[in-house]
Amino acid sequence: MNDVAAIVVAAGQGTRFGSDIPKQFLLLQNRPLIVHALERLQSAAVISQIIIVVGKDWVPYMGREIVGRFNFDKISAIVPGGKERQDSVLAGLQALSTPHEVVIVHDAVRPLFSLSLLERVINGCNNFDACVPGLPSRDTVKRIDGDRIIETVPRESLRLVQTPQAFRYQNLLQAFEQAKATNFYNTDEAALIEKFGGRVGWVEGEETNLKITTPRDLQIAEILLQ
Repeated sequence: MNDVAAIVVAAGQGTRFGSDIPKQFLLLQNRPLIVHALERLQSAAVISQIIIVVGKDWVPYMGREIVGRFNFDKISAIVPGGKERQDSVLAGLQALSTPHEVVIVHDAVRPLFSLSLLERVINGCNNFDACVPGLPSRDTVKRIDGDRIIETVPRESLRLVQTPQAFRYQNLLQAFEQAKATNFYNTDEAALIEKFGGRVGWVEGEETNLKITTPRDLQIAEILLQ
């Protein structure tokens, strides 16, 4: 694949983190979290264009303090996010200047993914309509109903999914159109491909590819970077 764009989703408010600013702008080794993710995408030769989706109130900040200060020349647009994650990703997709062969969707608060992982999910689109990174569950998984356990789910067939995720551009656009027509929402773009008959592959994820959700996650990321 030699024509790949990336959409970086940074529209969350990070309410669980308990910070005054969205967690994607919190500092990790003296640079905002999102900068670490963007630097990796910027350095990937296969990525030709990056779109950032951010909360509408933070668009000027993003342009001034992130794009302006760190000179990310692959970023072609900063667009305001929508009500739901799905709306935000669609806004990013619609902001791409031209159709691409493959589109990467990545969470701004996963700053530590490797270029090897990025390459593997992109290559997964040679055989599938989408490809996601996944990790096996270390813990026993139970299905519950209120305070009662209903069953134990065989974990051999389960994966905990991360980003970056890769999609064939046309398949993702078509899945979004079908989702809109049927009012189907999900917090995972690959679920749209699955829902409307596409084929999703997976590759081994990375333990170090943390999603920064709590202050403890930020501390762990600091240690990993050292």
